[in-house]
Amino acid sequence: MFSYRFLLAVANDVHQLDAESTVKILLLGEGLLHQVAFGIKIILELLAILIVLIACFESIKKLLHFSSRRAKTKVITLLRLELARSLALSLEFLLAADIVGTAVSPDWDALGKLGVIAFIRTFLNYFLEKEVEELEKTKEIAKSEA
Repeated sequence: MFSYRFLLAVANDVHQLDAESTVKILLLGEGLLHQVAFGIKIILELLAILIVLIACFESIKKLLHFSSRRAKTKVITLLRLELARSLALSLEFLLAADIVGTAVSPDWDALGKLGVIAFIRTFLNYFLEKEVEELEKTKEIAKSEA
């Protein structure tokens, strides 16, 4: 635990720093924050790619497994539904990565790019969700007919 005396000593030391040292410390802290944000952004983008990759492999595996069966149309509908959900999740991770990437000291150019990217990804996600809803309705109709 920090003691009250320790905090007072730190506060006195900070007041004794000259302006140049204070600026250097702030720039160092900002640089460190940029590095952390960049690392988080890379991790989120990697997760988004992994989600798409795993979903594609699973879809191909299931398609090959059911390719000889008669209910191929139903299987394809279900696969499209699962793949669309995975793509929507991946888009959410990519949007989060873009937000993290511009969260630390953004400039107007970075904010403009984020706005355009967010709009495009939200637009894509909206239509993916519409397709998911449509596929779910098709799935429910198929279940009721069977």
